[in-house]
Amino acid sequence: MKRILIPALMAALTCLPQLSFAWGAEGHQTVGAIADQLLVGTKAGAQVKALLGDTSLEKIAVWADCVKGISPEKDFAYTSTGRYPECAQFETASGIAAMADYVRRNNTNCNPAFDEENCHKQYHYADVALQHDHYETGLAGTSDHDVVHAIQAAILVLEDKPQPKPFQFKDKHEALAVLAHYVGDIHQPLHVGSVFLDAAGKKVNPDEGHYDHGTNTIGGNALQCPCGNLHALWDDIPQQFKHGRMNDMLAKKAHAVAKPAAAIDQWPVLWANDAIHDAKTVFNGTQFSQSTPNKRGNNWSIALPLEYEKTMQNVKEDALVRAGAHLAQVLQAIWPE
Repeated sequence: MKRILIPALMAALTCLPQLSFAWGAEGHQTVGAIADQLLVGTKAGAQVKALLGDTSLEKIAVWADCVKGISPEKDFAYTSTGRYPECAQFETASGIAAMADYVRRNNTNCNPAFDEENCHKQYHYADVALQHDHYETGLAGTSDHDVVHAIQAAILVLEDKPQPKPFQFKDKHEALAVLAHYVGDIHQPLHVGSVFLDAAGKKVNPDEGHYDHGTNTIGGNALQCPCGNLHALWDDIPQQFKHGRMNDMLAKKAHAVAKPAAAIDQWPVLWANDAIHDAKTVFNGTQFSQSTPNKRGNNWSIALPLEYEKTMQNVKEDALVRAGAHLAQVLQAIWPE
């Protein structure tokens, strides 16, 4: 397959902003909006309404990212006021207090290493090497507080069951808020699958021999392009889906998504497996440069195959549809008719 350097590809695309949110806010809102439509007239929809009141899954789906505006190093002050329009709904005195309370409970409870993010930020992802076909706890890039376990913990809270450590979700409202977000996260391929590279840009398997943490491209965040990095490129949703333009069409497709044939606690594992499969598509035909060390670790440049934009659009559409369907399905499994 022919390849072009990333600068040439990006010249044909609109330069995207550097985003810290999986899918960007609009992607998470799309997932929530699909689920909202699928739950109309159901017992689960009524339970969601009882917990969220005047808000919706579409609106609450961004909350778990908005809490990243709380700065523990600044006495848990909120430092992102006015920066993200989608977070404005939570930027009241009570809303900020709730976000700060959540971060206090989920800041260092997982005992993060010196080079790891705060615990609640680690709840959003796993980094499973592409050499694997399935998610499995114990692989490099997984933990007992990664996105698979975070979803399982939120489900348990909604089922009135004890949640495992280190998670500290205080009630069903909070558990529903983070669940709506994490289900979106786990369907973004680069929130589960990651390529690991040596200094020469050659793929390595971190689960064979000694694991060098410097080989992890962190879900594509260390793969650089003129508009930021590969992860940010995948966070953005296709233009035609922005501002909810195509939510009805996506919801119609979501109706046809089959419910997983497994116990509910295994659904997040199955979703992670699908994300790993999608991540293989993300990296199909790519090439990498020699690494460039910096203060944050190693970086690599990336060359992408022709028609990569079309690949992204197809994978993203399918993932958004499945995410919305799975969010509705898991809530209906928690609150069956």
